[in-house]
Amino acid sequence: MEIIKAHGKVNLGLWVIGKRPDSYHEIYTLFHTIDLHDRIFIKEAPLLSVKASSPFVPEGEENIVFQAVKKFEEMTGIPQNYEIFIEKNIPVGAGLGGGSSDAAAVLLKLNEINQYPLTEEDLFKIAKELGADVPFFLKGGFAVGEGIGEKLTFLEKKIDQEIFIIYPNVQVSTERVYSALTEKFLTKKEEIPIIDILLSEYGEEEIISNMENKLGEVAKELYPELQEVMNTLEYLGYKPHITGSGSAIFAFGKPDERLENICKVKNWKLFTTKLI
Repeated sequence: MEIIKAHGKVNLGLWVIGKRPDSYHEIYTLFHTIDLHDRIFIKEAPLLSVKASSPFVPEGEENIVFQAVKKFEEMTGIPQNYEIFIEKNIPVGAGLGGGSSDAAAVLLKLNEINQYPLTEEDLFKIAKELGADVPFFLKGGFAVGEGIGEKLTFLEKKIDQEIFIIYPNVQVSTERVYSALTEKFLTKKEEIPIIDILLSEYGEEEIISNMENKLGEVAKELYPELQEVMNTLEYLGYKPHITGSGSAIFAFGKPDERLENICKVKNWKLFTTKLI
């Protein structure tokens, strides 16, 4: 049996530039891998099956990992029959990239098991077909994402900081958030080079202090639970950030006892982790 880790991510800023002719939105974002991860168990079996510990994760053909295996099989011509079980530690519908990371991790492991029949370019091609976040997880680390997030520039620098994440037990629909975007949440294309300058010329403190998530601002309006978490963290002196389209909210540092108690009372899930 093979056991692999699939790490989550946070967005250290997300700006929406506009809508494309294909109805997707053009974005500029900063991805960073986090230590919080799912564990995936893979063993040979007569037929392919994918199951997960969370009831919110679909099984079979609807599961992104199942789709990843099938695409690998199609491209290589090598039958891929495994029993795959996903131990979900990354919350579902949280903007932490759990499903995308699971798919990428399985693609990499299948390529290893089968003695590397696919090139890196082949793997990225499959990843792009699976979803906008999947290509990032093939390498992880710190990267700029453009287009719909699939055009990646991997950065040598990484931010070495502890963070904590609050999941308010709400699954956010990314499609709903994008549908609610209006002109006031868009960033002009000519403003993007300013962010590039921050990345190339300044340290992590400047990057962190200039973080903003325009998609998250829309999510707060649609899901009041997110605003409640934000207000709580701000009241306690933290600077909260939404990752992706939500619903997870993170802050740098460690949670204090007051926050831990509030999370218990509110039934919010609290994760302590770090950027890696």
